Amino acid sequence: MNPIANDTLSQKIADHITTQIVEGKISPGERLLEKELTEIYGTSRAPIREALYILENQGIVERVPRKGVFARKYSYSEIEEFYDVVYELTRYAVCKGIDSTDTDDKVKELDHLLNKVELSISKEDFRISFDYIEEIHEKIFEISNNRVLLDLYDKLNKQWTTFRYITLSHPESLMKSIKEYRNIYLIIVNKDKSKIEDVLLDKKTRALSVLKKLS
Repeated sequence: MNPIANDTLSQKIADHITTQIVEGKISPGERLLEKELTEIYGTSRAPIREALYILENQGIVERVPRKGVFARKYSYSEIEEFYDVVYELTRYAVCKGIDSTDTDDKVKELDHLLNKVELSISKEDFRISFDYIEEIHEKIFEISNNRVLLDLYDKLNKQWTTFRYITLSHPESLMKSIKEYRNIYLIIVNKDKSKIEDVLLDKKTRALSVLKKLS
């Protein structure tokens, strides 16, 4: 059975390829051949080409003239720059959430997600835990009540998911990340902006230390 049904759009093919990259089934620097992809997804070349253009625009793959399309391989300096931007946006999202007067329901949803991910870790269901972490970080940006900020997060998240999956692949790292998110939740609840810089710096430093070893 094909992993993607015949009547789906190029976006769904692009999403599936992204998942393959995130989970390490397609390695950084690996070439993506249109012919092979048409066989995998049981479709013509047109939606495959469109899917690859979508991924190229998202920074997931890169097109090399006269060589083809490859899963993008980032240098450590590129990853570091990316994390600088993402964590600055996260800091801003948390601060906006603290200042907002209409976040109670979203903060409760964040707490609920944290409870669910903590339970999934206790059951050693790490794949589900990763999915919850994706929801947790998106919820932090939703709490900002800033549509432009949330749109920026959506655009960056495809690339960030790959890095996040790598850094959280070890259970110990996953548990530390949940503790950090719980601290962010408490900062929002207590409206204490003074602690956000230190919490996010520790989180960024831990993630980059893992990625540096693998770069």
